[in-house]
Amino acid sequence: MPIYKIKKGKYQVDVSLGNDPITGKRVRKRPTAPSKKEAEYIEAKLRGKHKSKDWLSKKEISFPELIKLYLNECKLSNKPGYHSVQLYTINKHIRDYFEKADIKRITHNEIIEFRNHLIEKELDDGNKLSNKSVNNLLATLKQIFETAVNEGVIQINPCSKVKRLPLKHNKMKFWRPEEFKKFISFIPDDQLLFKTFYTTAYLTGLRCGEMLALQWEDIDQFVNELDIRKSATYIRGEFIVTEPKTKNSIRRISINQKLLGLLDHWKRHQKELFNLLKIPHSEKTYVFQYKDKPSSKDIFSRKIKYFCKDTDLEPIRLHDFRHSHAALLINQGEDYITIKERLGHASVRTTIDVYGHLYPNKQKEMADKLDDLL
Repeated sequence: MPIYKIKKGKYQVDVSLGNDPITGKRVRKRPTAPSKKEAEYIEAKLRGKHKSKDWLSKKEISFPELIKLYLNECKLSNKPGYHSVQLYTINKHIRDYFEKADIKRITHNEIIEFRNHLIEKELDDGNKLSNKSVNNLLATLKQIFETAVNEGVIQINPCSKVKRLPLKHNKMKFWRPEEFKKFISFIPDDQLLFKTFYTTAYLTGLRCGEMLALQWEDIDQFVNELDIRKSATYIRGEFIVTEPKTKNSIRRISINQKLLGLLDHWKRHQKELFNLLKIPHSEKTYVFQYKDKPSSKDIFSRKIKYFCKDTDLEPIRLHDFRHSHAALLINQGEDYITIKERLGHASVRTTIDVYGHLYPNKQKEMADKLDDLL
């Protein structure tokens, strides 16, 4: 009997609502009510809410099968690097949570509970996921459930109305010219590779993947330009070269004469090094390669802290060299369009969103002019 009288004139509602859509465990609700009439209303409401979660689709698919479908599509439609990141993300943060889930019965509420789980989750290093990471994980989960919608397993994506968490914008780090010159002075003369790599990064604003994919044939000596049309990374030990991040990333950028001279100097040194190692050297050789295999991002990331060790210069991340270049251009008075084209942003809006705060404060300029009136 779902309703029965208990002490003090109250009524107990005891309703079985099937199994939990995430864990598969039996779900029971046992609220109390001050009268039998209200208890009957609560029972009807609980059963109605439960019944509304039922789906008409007869197609069955498990969550692991759904992941497999999504990743197969992901591999066909995206760059190898993106597929690899998605696979890692799903295995680390999503797969186990939804392993036994009944896909058809998952609603907005279960996704909110998962989001709360991510917010509270403690990582291996003792830290917690940032709001940005949580948002990215929910975006991946939304794509997984969109696959279920496309397959006709469910009608509505349960992630569709989940709001993004607010982002905390950390202060952007970058080096001013005097700080960069100090950093370069810390690098020994016999480590020309690193002097050349970091100088190129600072004076071009190239993404790390774009630099790793750069070959000598991509440097146009006649017009002092770099031809950027590919990006590289290591995936499970394999060096993968793909098209850049967006179609706007395919571009040609001008470089200054001193940088061109430094690159030529490194090219001669690299050729001598390859001769000693008995490695073929040609225009197809990667610019920042120093052994039989192309270089990886890790060595250049680690060396920044190494060269700054025991100095008064605060190290920055490798990607911050790109920010440093943007700040350098802004300080020189370059406009948004020029910076957008040089950095290969998809739109001027991206440039403004990322670097707009670095532009001089126009209101302060206006206030200073008002002083001249008095």
